[in-house]
Amino acid sequence: MKAIGIERVLGMKNLFRLICYSLLGCIVFSASPLRAQQQQQKLDDVQEIVAIVNDEVISLYDLKQRMLLFLLSSGRQQLNQEETKYVQQQSLQSLIDDKLKIGEAEKYKAVISQEEQEQAFAGYAQQFNLSPEQFEQQLTQAGIDKKSMLKQIEASLAWEQVVGGLLMPQVSVTDDEIYNTIERFEHNKGQDEYRIREIFLLVTDNTRRDESKQAAQRIYDQLKSGSAQFPIMARQFSASTTSAVGGDMGWVMKSELPKEFVAAVSGAQKGDIIGPIEREDGFYVLQLENKRKVLTPSPDDTQVTLKHLFFKIAAGAKENEVAALEKAVDSMGKQIEGCDDVEAKAKAFEATSSGSLGTLTVGELPPAMHKTLLETKVGSATKPLREDDGFRLMVICDREVPEINIPGYEAVQNNLTNQRVGLMARRHLRDLRRDAIIDYR
Repeated sequence: MKAIGIERVLGMKNLFRLICYSLLGCIVFSASPLRAQQQQQKLDDVQEIVAIVNDEVISLYDLKQRMLLFLLSSGRQQLNQEETKYVQQQSLQSLIDDKLKIGEAEKYKAVISQEEQEQAFAGYAQQFNLSPEQFEQQLTQAGIDKKSMLKQIEASLAWEQVVGGLLMPQVSVTDDEIYNTIERFEHNKGQDEYRIREIFLLVTDNTRRDESKQAAQRIYDQLKSGSAQFPIMARQFSASTTSAVGGDMGWVMKSELPKEFVAAVSGAQKGDIIGPIEREDGFYVLQLENKRKVLTPSPDDTQVTLKHLFFKIAAGAKENEVAALEKAVDSMGKQIEGCDDVEAKAKAFEATSSGSLGTLTVGELPPAMHKTLLETKVGSATKPLREDDGFRLMVICDREVPEINIPGYEAVQNNLTNQRVGLMARRHLRDLRRDAIIDYR
């Protein structure tokens, strides 16, 4: 059955209702005088069908819930009419894909237990630094039924079962391929490699390629503005198998990247959002997590063991008093004789706080500190580091540059297998979409 545009699927009446829902969802679900009206609206939405996918129904209620999940993941609280249309498109396509994924899993008797869904739900909660109970409460306040999110989780886990149980056994990686890859690591020593996250929007119908491009641009804009987190958006929208790990592709040598990616990431800086990048199979939005030289230690990977002393600026302190404190802290730092001396000096100097920070990589700490941490002698204190309300001395207890080894046979085998499985998974989902009977109402 021929698919029709989303505008006709819902009509202007439903479009208006969806806009209102997006803007007022939190208020409606929290306003007790409207409880009866809410229940009736929910019943109406459940009964109103927007699409049927291989005899599986998608209701208006399902669509609204998925839109609210998008708002939660993107950090947005309201949408204009144009943005609502975009969210509708992506949410409906996401629901259709979920029906296809669950249906394919059921064909091969793959069943996702309630316990597995709850464990994944707890993992999502942890991303927001919340307990499962706190996360469920926030969902409720946003007008989202926990069951709606569990259904999305079920589809994701079901697809993992299909990929792992059906597609992965079909992948074969030969010894020659593995050893050739290891040789390329040796040959490319000192060349660039990148750690990249991806969001991939699959194009199955070239007549709707422009819609996918616009969707990718919207995602790029959201990420570029800082209103959304890349890993969460990847889990919500990416058609790649890396969506399960927030889009993380791991470290990839420049020579192994698709040619369309190379020019885009070569000039990018750590943390940059890149895209949309068009390829034959769809559109990509990328984030450059980090970059380094192959088999060459990066300064960011240097491990430092630290202790610290913090000296708070008195409330209402004048500029000359702040300058005097900085000078005094600098003098104190020069008197510290190694890490074992920190506790005694902290007491003698009446530091506001002090203690061990453990062992960290330089890359985990603020960029402004990197040069100081790399250049200060072991056993010495840094120059005073200015913070909003005081000055901090870092004492370098130890510093170690980790050894970078060539990946072993098993690691290379796993990486090549995952690359091929990811490609097969995209093609398999594309085929499922192509062969599905979808009735848009």
